[in-house]
Amino acid sequence: MGGFTTKVDQAGRIIIPAPVRRRLGLQPGSEVVLSLTGDRLTLWTRQQALHRAQKYFRRLAPAGELWSEELLADRQREAEFERGS
Repeated sequence: MGGFTTKVDQAGRIIIPAPVRRRLGLQPGSEVVLSLTGDRLTLWTRQQALHRAQKYFRRLAPAGELWSEELLADRQREAEFERGS
């Protein structure tokens, strides 16, 4: 898509050019996630940030193991403990 130039206004806001907004599906009020790494600022849509986090944690999980099942089992043990079982 190429690079774009924009300016920072008095309030510190920047305008995201319309072609970029269209490509990312950004509408007025859309939330975005900003990440500062060194001197580089990266912008993601919330959906992109969620997928990135899911991909990261998926790599950490042992093969064939679902953390959701482990979490549910922990919650069940806690509930049984609270009931006095």
